[in-house]
Amino acid sequence: MTAVARCVAVLALGGLGVVGCKERLPQTASSGEAGVKHGPAVGGSPMAAAGSEDEKGGAAERGAAPPAVVVELFTSEGCSSCPPADAILRRIATDMAGRGVVALSFHVDYWNGLGWPDPFSAPAYTTRQEAYARALGGSGLYTPEMVVGGRDAFVGSDQSHALASIEKALARPPAASITLEASVEAGRTVAASYVVRGAGTGALLHVAIAERGIVSHVARGENAGRTLQHENVVRAFQTLRLPSTLRGRVRIELPASADLRRSMLAAFVQEPSSMEILGAAREELAPGE
Repeated sequence: MTAVARCVAVLALGGLGVVGCKERLPQTASSGEAGVKHGPAVGGSPMAAAGSEDEKGGAAERGAAPPAVVVELFTSEGCSSCPPADAILRRIATDMAGRGVVALSFHVDYWNGLGWPDPFSAPAYTTRQEAYARALGGSGLYTPEMVVGGRDAFVGSDQSHALASIEKALARPPAASITLEASVEAGRTVAASYVVRGAGTGALLHVAIAERGIVSHVARGENAGRTLQHENVVRAFQTLRLPSTLRGRVRIELPASADLRRSMLAAFVQEPSSMEILGAAREELAPGE
């Protein structure tokens, strides 16, 4: 996969002048739905009023979040247009978590040859973005790209579009719910028991460990000399097809460079052909839990 070493502007989306790092890549036959995908082993004003504890649905146990809207940002430390989108995701993660929004930052790897290998990137995250491009009719890949609910993809620095899309998704009742219970085992292994309701056996279950509050100093590439802030960076990721029982237990290893004290476990169910996300839950992790 060959990277194009330049950015072009994406203008006037939603009436705003937005800049995206357009990175068109050939579509491949690979898909994010088969097998297990592992993550890398290295390392303002409120947008909306937070919901009350009563908003948490029956899928939540032991402090897990209610069925949620999943917001995914495909980004890279090697793209100079990505920091504004990173900041938008950070505000979404902070200000809308109480309303059932799960924000995740996937760092893709196709900018790594342009002077700065993103330490949080992984080929699996590029593969996931490719799957969205095929399902949603995109002509290629670019950063920053945001996807809400697996249904709406747009330039990730378009805050107005992001907020409108999230509100629309929150207004739809989730098709599925997840009961999630996580624990930290010996070493850096996180074990999660799950029960899914309302999804067919052909659906996929994605499990992610995401780390918040990351500060990164970039020495080379388009962001050379900048200090970048990231929120809910996906540090480990697994995908499995739901068993006929719609319940099970998964184990996922946290990279050595990740801080468990600042990490959460997110699980969400997705329809593999349309890529629509049917339901989600999350749980904070802490040593000794």
